[in-house]
Amino acid sequence: MTFSEKLNEYIDTFGINYTQLAKTAGMSVSAISRYAKGEREPRPDSKQIEQISKGLVLLANEKGIEITPEEILFSLQSTIKNTINIEYDAYLSNLNSLLKSLDIRISSLAKTLSYDPSYISKILSGSRRPSNITAFNSDVASYIIKHYTKGNEIEYIINLTNSSKDSVTDQRILQRAITTWLGSNNSTKTDEPIAHFLEKVDSFNLDDYIQSIHFDDIKLPSSPFQLPTTKTYKGLTEMMESELDFIKATVLSKSMDDCILYSDMPMDEMANEPDFPKKWMFGRAMMLKKGLHLHIIHDINRPFNEMMLGLESQIPMYMTGQISPYYLASSQSNTFMHLLNVSGAAALEGHAIAGHHSTGKYTLYKSKEDIKYYRIKAGQLLQKALPLMDIYRSDKKTEYLLHLHKLWNEGDRQVFHCSLPIYTMSEKLLDSILTRNHISKENAKMIKNFRKEYRTAVIQLLKNYKAHLVIPNPTPTQFEDFPLNLSLSELFFASDIPYHYEEYRAHLEETKIFANQYSNLTLELDPIPAFRNLTYSIIDNKQVIVSKNKFPTIHFVIHHKRMVQAFKNFLPPLRDVEK
Repeated sequence: MTFSEKLNEYIDTFGINYTQLAKTAGMSVSAISRYAKGEREPRPDSKQIEQISKGLVLLANEKGIEITPEEILFSLQSTIKNTINIEYDAYLSNLNSLLKSLDIRISSLAKTLSYDPSYISKILSGSRRPSNITAFNSDVASYIIKHYTKGNEIEYIINLTNSSKDSVTDQRILQRAITTWLGSNNSTKTDEPIAHFLEKVDSFNLDDYIQSIHFDDIKLPSSPFQLPTTKTYKGLTEMMESELDFIKATVLSKSMDDCILYSDMPMDEMANEPDFPKKWMFGRAMMLKKGLHLHIIHDINRPFNEMMLGLESQIPMYMTGQISPYYLASSQSNTFMHLLNVSGAAALEGHAIAGHHSTGKYTLYKSKEDIKYYRIKAGQLLQKALPLMDIYRSDKKTEYLLHLHKLWNEGDRQVFHCSLPIYTMSEKLLDSILTRNHISKENAKMIKNFRKEYRTAVIQLLKNYKAHLVIPNPTPTQFEDFPLNLSLSELFFASDIPYHYEEYRAHLEETKIFANQYSNLTLELDPIPAFRNLTYSIIDNKQVIVSKNKFPTIHFVIHHKRMVQAFKNFLPPLRDVEK
């Protein structure tokens, strides 16, 4: 429907004429006439469209028809084509960020709105524009209001659009807020959660972290910690107390049984408390210091940004190799929230109604009979969970190499390197670099054998699958500022082996020659990698491997489709290339 058609619809519905509307709106009759005949169309943010909206409301109210200026204004604005008040690239960024953060599937969005999925995909990629951007935004906002306004999702939308919490009760207001956020100058680009996650892994140094929290100085308390066999907690404050009591009971016990931890309670309320996050993290550190293994079942049924924030906060613990992360494939209820923590010494169970965290109830159990019951219950929950990611440190080198061998026989891939792949290097150049760095004969033999095996596997892979490599191409100055090392993360090599710049250029030329021999291998040269110490690979759209190359090496093998798709859509940030 066009602007003129919608305007005439209101005029007919309210039983008014152009002269009446012009007088009430403070405009000329000729101006209203031109708008009604489609000869002119106001801008969506213009004074004229506001005057018309207010005039229509006054006339409607005189006729006993209840309607708000906002409703008419939104309805008229929705008919005006191609009207956004920011650059189109910024609009696309906002649109993509919103859909990604709420984990909105293009197929579901297209089906509900009766769009072709390929049409929406082209819009999101920037290869096509909606014929009516305002109407398209309105459709997207309507879809979100109907399907994504429960639990944490509504909080995310309210914060994103700077809406009041009162808007939750009026879907029209919230829909209008989303539409306005997408296309107005007040829009702000949401943070890229994948970038934050990778930057945290890239810059994280386990030794520095251990020193910063004085991990080596942590003394496990030996004084008795007395709690009744059963203790009940109510409300948010006592709920946080229950978590800390569970940790204390677990740390102070003699049991070394694995812990199973699950919670879909909202994170933001606890995170806003000044002391609890530090105490909670310190408590988890004590559990790891004791040597306990933690099976953490993450709640991923949250806005994507919040889910990634939760994972990012766990990186220091992941680096210890004592945590196995999981998720539940089926969506959990948006009505009830749950908490279940079980160790060899205690069990903590809690429930609350979504949106009413402060009235939740939590019970800590310490009797053997209760712990036995809840360990069975937690074990059953763990059986239903799937690995969110596999984490490999040096103690799992054999398992990781077995995983790599399997991947060498399947799947197209994109690989974003922070250095050059060792399999493209000639044996002569490798031998020269190893000799110059005084690598022992035993280690040199291991590295050369691995390079040979890797090269053979890649050549076999390229017969059936495609590989796209993004590789660093630094200038001498850039290389001097940030020297590069041989990529040996697959071997968990215990020290860095640096290139000289001439050696790196020689290896880069050998990489180009290698790529020219295989039509399925393409190269993309990147002046400065976005991440200095990370290589990440997207394999067959089924999994992502994030490898921390700088010692101590660690690999995250990510399986969850939502995260894999986010990596696939992720565009690494550009660094300054002027150096």
